[in-house]
Amino acid sequence: MTFEIIISICLGIGLAVSVGFRVFLPLFALSLASYSNVWDLNESWQCIGSLAALVTLGVATVVEFFAYYIPYVDNLLDTISIPLELLLVQ
Repeated sequence: MTFEIIISICLGIGLAVSVGFRVFLPLFALSLASYSNVWDLNESWQCIGSLAALVTLGVATVVEFFAYYIPYVDNLLDTISIPLELLLVQ
């Protein structure tokens, strides 16, 4: 269980590095609503309601929120993303 959460946190940071804040906020809200049984999802969207998805999208949302308001965090995310982009292009 803890390994799944650690992977989710790393995945959330990785997603925050590659995509902007507005992408994660609606999915995080849907995941939170589904996880707390406020919104029922059909079979093809059940994975959004899992704990791993909630943690991943939550971490990505929080990291992007701080990056939007704190320039140091934005520069740190850019520092991480440039080498990753170069690795993925090759």
